[in-house]
Amino acid sequence: MQFKANVFLSMLAILVLCLLLSLGNWQLDRAQEKKDLLDLQHIRMNLDPVELPTIEMENGNVRYLPVKLTGWMDTKQQILIDNQVRNGQAGYFVLTPVKLENGLAILLNRGWVPPGNSRTDLPNIELQSQNIAVAGKLDHFPSVGIKLEGADRLSVNWPAVTQVVNLENVEKRLGYSVLPYQVLLDSVEPNGYDREWVPMHMGPEKHHGYAFQWFALSAAWVVIYLVLTIKFKRREE
Repeated sequence: MQFKANVFLSMLAILVLCLLLSLGNWQLDRAQEKKDLLDLQHIRMNLDPVELPTIEMENGNVRYLPVKLTGWMDTKQQILIDNQVRNGQAGYFVLTPVKLENGLAILLNRGWVPPGNSRTDLPNIELQSQNIAVAGKLDHFPSVGIKLEGADRLSVNWPAVTQVVNLENVEKRLGYSVLPYQVLLDSVEPNGYDREWVPMHMGPEKHHGYAFQWFALSAAWVVIYLVLTIKFKRREE
């Protein structure tokens, strides 16, 4: 029997195959990104901390860099980042603004706290305003997969609750400028909460697994196309 492809079925098969292969390659790219981040964290975790004011934030290559900061904690205007999961339980990250000696400010992440008894019952994060000299690591603010409208708004009272940190909104609320990174407070420092810092929820191995699934579907789709094409040919005969 001579193999003759159906034009419509062939076009559909090519489009679906390209989609499946692109999804597999996308997962491989994501796996490489995660590997690069893990390598970067491993390299920088053994570096000696540097003074925060000496770092040029504009170069965009300061993530996981160990830093030392000295300043005044603005504990009257703290921020809670909502929907942060730890061991299967949703809670908050506690961000405390620190006004640095050079006049700038940065948000110090003091760790994770569980929720209160209800959504309106916020955890007690009160702390006496004080001058501090602490160590930590620079990092991006927590991100979300799908950003809903209004997710970056701050609640009215203090501590202010938000799901996504929007620096423009934060600066308007605080009344002063804030650097575009958070500092993850080291676990040995005082005045912190749960600080089991995890750089990512999904490592590169899971992305490799997803990539394998997409490529396996691609192979299965080719088999399905060949089977359907042969069946159509037999019907025509």
